[in-house]
Amino acid sequence: MAGVWVTICLPAEAAGDIDGALAEALAPFCLDTGDNPVDRGMWDKRRIHGGSNGMGFAVAPGFMDDPRLIHDDPGYDGTPCPSAPGVCAGGPRALLDFSQPHLASERAVAASWDLWHNLSAVHPPAIPLAVFVDRWRNDPAAFPGDRWGDEMLSAYRAQPLIGAYLDHPFSLDMGYLGFVGPRDPEEHPVISYDGTRAAYIRDLTWSNSPDTDVLTLDGWWLEGGTNAVHAFCEPDLCPHDPPKPTVWPGSEAYLADLPGNTILVRLHCHA
Repeated sequence: MAGVWVTICLPAEAAGDIDGALAEALAPFCLDTGDNPVDRGMWDKRRIHGGSNGMGFAVAPGFMDDPRLIHDDPGYDGTPCPSAPGVCAGGPRALLDFSQPHLASERAVAASWDLWHNLSAVHPPAIPLAVFVDRWRNDPAAFPGDRWGDEMLSAYRAQPLIGAYLDHPFSLDMGYLGFVGPRDPEEHPVISYDGTRAAYIRDLTWSNSPDTDVLTLDGWWLEGGTNAVHAFCEPDLCPHDPPKPTVWPGSEAYLADLPGNTILVRLHCHA
């Protein structure tokens, strides 16, 4: 089982009950029911996600505070996930900015920089991760019995500045705290970055927009533009021709051409 990103297309009248409309649209693709064919099972857990990490949509000028915008559900542990400034997890298509494919990522990366520097102004400086790793490897008294480095990494994260930053969604899950083969833990790139804010944003922004699955208004789950599963048919017996997006990969190009009142919602699903 793995995670999958999917953009749900809902009609304008869904605005009054987004969660109910999502439940109805997604029900034919749920794995945890005996009512659906096995080959139509696409998810078993879901959450609205994308506003906090740049995987969502850039908000169009003039709509930054529009109440029709959709924002992330809390994390699975209940942690709030506020949207990065100028980013959301969905809303009416006309409120979303598709003019630059990397814009949502760029805004989220800017938020990650700003968060680090704001927190650095109110917390004591942190000891670099490399110092902890060196102690763990070379000082037997530093972390006795810590074979896998768990206590060492916990001590690193326990620093107020590091904990406040890495526990915030705007840190974007960058960096790496763990050991896999010869790979050492790596600090979040903002922590040791010695360039300007503009250079950081340029270097860390994704060059392309997210390429997600799409659940269309008429019930087709499109996987990368190559596979289509219909909500109302047995997959092997479906007589219908699936829609053909004009551009794929790059599902944003398909979404950008939808009517302006179409409500788009980005989900991350367990599938």
